Amino acid sequence: MKVTPGQFLQLGAFAPTVYGAVHNLFVGNLLPPASIYALEFNDETHAFKIIKNHTADASHAWITFDHAKTNIYATSLNESRIASYRVKNATEIELVKAIPASGACFNTTSAFITAMPTAPYYAFSGSWPGPNSCGMSFAADANGTLTSVADSWSYVNTSGVHGLALSPNDRKDGRQLLYSADLSGDLLWTHAINKKTGKVKPVDRFPMSASGMHPRHLVAHPNGQRLYTVMEGDNSVTQSELDPETGAVTKETIRHMLIPIDANTTEYWSAEVMLSPSSRYLWATARTRLNSTTGFVSAFLLSEDGQIVKKLFRVPTTTLGGIANAISPAPWSDEYAAMTDYRKGYVQMWKMEGGKEGREGVVEYSTANVVAQVDIGDGGCCANVIWYS
Repeated sequence: MKVTPGQFLQLGAFAPTVYGAVHNLFVGNLLPPASIYALEFNDETHAFKIIKNHTADASHAWITFDHAKTNIYATSLNESRIASYRVKNATEIELVKAIPASGACFNTTSAFITAMPTAPYYAFSGSWPGPNSCGMSFAADANGTLTSVADSWSYVNTSGVHGLALSPNDRKDGRQLLYSADLSGDLLWTHAINKKTGKVKPVDRFPMSASGMHPRHLVAHPNGQRLYTVMEGDNSVTQSELDPETGAVTKETIRHMLIPIDANTTEYWSAEVMLSPSSRYLWATARTRLNSTTGFVSAFLLSEDGQIVKKLFRVPTTTLGGIANAISPAPWSDEYAAMTDYRKGYVQMWKMEGGKEGREGVVEYSTANVVAQVDIGDGGCCANVIWYS
């Protein structure tokens, strides 16, 4: 039986937590050497270790699974192609194909890729850096391996698209929407996806409330009403409302700072925003540009319909956060999330703590701490983490 976030409350559950298990993850290198590491984490003992180092097609700025976790799709900031790996099991992967960028994206690189969770399983990337940013959609075969570029499109001449997000796949009108965080152009784009062909066409673009906010990454709430965006330049996370008919962004309604109020915003550059598996918590991170201080990790409580209710905590990270500082919530618990640091070369496991029952019967946590760390000092690690189990 499929359980929606709202039904978790009706069933009396705070989060879909399954403890007492070993979990497997993959993490890519942001810069050379070209590697993808298979990791293992035990949620009881907090043992965290490298299982295997795979030589990759390139150093990958972002990796993601297909719908069935039988393939990994990967972008690169150094090579103008998208790699497709077959996942044999929790630790073994094999490069199957690398598809050159083409069409409007010929000879461009990309920082992000995302994949549709339902058939026909297209994947999407946006070029980075700008200007003259573009996007591509990729078709996949029956095994989930990427086969070809299905479509490519342009944004505007000031654009540099850094993050992408998909709308829920159960919209009433049957459409799937793609949202783009245009960091250089200070825009949030909405595109409609033709599920039969993989073709993409623009629906609308929404300008930020101030120049220099620089939307970096974004995530859509599963009810299709709201979008959350981390602003790299403004060092904030915003909640935007979506038009019930078109799905396009209509207005920005809530904004929370990810750094202390007395901090100099030019000394920070916020990085990531992600939903927990129950969609009741929103994780966000901020990096620092200084070597003498740290970044921050924050969490927010969401109402059942996706409103940001309150900031639960903002705590310093253990290092400055480097270029990555990507956070990846565990799929098996609202409490855990993996976070990386490129310059220091590690993957940390964070856990929300100090929980007590709060509004609407949902646990409100007061802080988060590092409970485990894997050091990968090869000079290129780490980009983002994806959870296999």
